[in-house]
Amino acid sequence: MRLISLICVFFLIIPIFSMQTVSAQPDIEVGDWDIGFKEGENITKNLDEDGDVSVEFWVRNDYPLAIEVSFNFDSAFGAETNEIDSTSISAGGNDSFVLEFSSVDVLKFRAEKRESFSITVSIDSYGGVPSLGDEKSISGELTIPRIRGFEINIAELGGAMNAGTELNIDVEIRNIGNDIDLTAEAMFESKTCPQLDIPNIDALDDISIDAPLEGQSGMKTIQITISTPISHPSKNCDLEIELNSLGSINDGENISPAEDKITFEVRKTNSNDGNEEDKDSNSNSNQDSEEIVSRNFSPSPSFLLTILTVLCATVIIKRK
Repeated sequence: MRLISLICVFFLIIPIFSMQTVSAQPDIEVGDWDIGFKEGENITKNLDEDGDVSVEFWVRNDYPLAIEVSFNFDSAFGAETNEIDSTSISAGGNDSFVLEFSSVDVLKFRAEKRESFSITVSIDSYGGVPSLGDEKSISGELTIPRIRGFEINIAELGGAMNAGTELNIDVEIRNIGNDIDLTAEAMFESKTCPQLDIPNIDALDDISIDAPLEGQSGMKTIQITISTPISHPSKNCDLEIELNSLGSINDGENISPAEDKITFEVRKTNSNDGNEEDKDSNSNSNQDSEEIVSRNFSPSPSFLLTILTVLCATVIIKRK
């Protein structure tokens, strides 16, 4: 009889606990929640030249009670992202957030390359009651910007240049952007030696060089000719060469031209040097001839002795 009474009490208590558990769950059948980008769906954001960009998104709570949410991000191109702490969205609230992407090395990727990123928001609790793992995600794309530009390096002459001569030198052109480009508007200047000329400076224009990506070297070497007039004085000269990117010109971009500068010596050749050397040679030759002639006509000891012998013989004969 006592066992039967305990069993009856047990079955009476179970419904009471069940009612309390059900009443502790929030009524989430009414309302909903959602997330989205402020700019619309399926957005594409262009990274700047520093590899940074920001994205705005929102979280809306249509439930009659507050929700606690947390965030998770999958970035593109290995970008770093800022941390957004878990937060509470009030009932009927719509809160905005900013996700910042940074530190993408845009020169490691081809211009206009795209990669997807995603934002995931999870509900951790409804009105303080733990959630069963409700989450939603949105995704977009990041795009690599087009970077243009060149660097140039003028080879050193390795010595002095004679006036009135021509000399070939190498100019190395390197693409420092992330897409194929053409050189344009090559020009040169020498402030200290305005008589210097590069008759084939146009050889540095319209050179197509791909970016140093996907196995490309990203550089080319072009030979140009420096010439100086015969009248050029002996002095140290400077030579500066610069060129632009045709792509940046066509796109209206205001970037600094590539430039490099070298200094070298120009030596004037003296046309009188040869004549002076000839005069010195002739003078030396005449002196040698005079010496030889003098030696040939100077009386030798044997010749004098012969004359004295003849005179003595003549005197003795006369006395006899």
